[in-house]
Amino acid sequence: MTAPAHGLLDGFRDLRAIDVTCHLGQWPYRLAAAASADDLRDHARRHGLRGLWVSHLATLTGFDTRTGNEELLRACGDDPLFAPFAVVDPGAPGWRREVGWAAGAGFRGIRLAPGDHGSPPMSLLPVLEAAAGLGLPVQVLVRLDDARVRHPRSPARDPEVHELADLVRRAPAHPLVLSGLNRGDWRELSRHLGDDVPAWVRADLWHVNGPTFVADEWAAEPGRRLFGSGYPVQTPEATMLQLAAAAMPEETRRRIAAGSAEEIVPLHG
Repeated sequence: MTAPAHGLLDGFRDLRAIDVTCHLGQWPYRLAAAASADDLRDHARRHGLRGLWVSHLATLTGFDTRTGNEELLRACGDDPLFAPFAVVDPGAPGWRREVGWAAGAGFRGIRLAPGDHGSPPMSLLPVLEAAAGLGLPVQVLVRLDDARVRHPRSPARDPEVHELADLVRRAPAHPLVLSGLNRGDWRELSRHLGDDVPAWVRADLWHVNGPTFVADEWAAEPGRRLFGSGYPVQTPEATMLQLAAAAMPEETRRRIAAGSAEEIVPLHG
């Protein structure tokens, strides 16, 4: 990495960011893409992060979600660095029980992965309503990897943006984070919604790729943007460099890095 890039990463560390898109466990399509709880702690120390939203990758590929959710609590639940998110499969018969269990077990939010669980986006609506009733924010993992380089045996299929727009129209007025949208996706979502995306709908940054100046657009709506790296499925430094290099006021950069996330999930400790 070049000296200017190292300098930008030093600047990113100074932001004391919250990473809203982290994962525990092994990504099945790339051996190097794995993280234990200690790896996640190292990720936080290395980049100056003061909070991580995290779920378990096993909940996406196993026979159930409970096993991975329980392992997440065992590995991370006692550390205030982590905000554990329970993954729920809306196609499973007991999903409503799982949402209630997650609220009682101390999870800070719910994650849904329609592309990995084979769930039509509108099937997420009852889960959004149940989570809102329990005060749990919801993060929808629209994608975890780029479809252009996805493993050919992966069953994941990205939801269509117009389907997400239909979901947003009917979603309760409660924090909803869309993870993995790229620049074009967000513009298309805004067109479908008539440039009136509800204020409680936010998006993370890991898939807003391209030249660093693309991040300059984030300054227009800092309350809608959350820093999320996709670690360990994605290489986190790319998104960190985009945010650190963006031409925006420092107050705006800090809100994107941490402030907006802390409005949704206040840090412990």
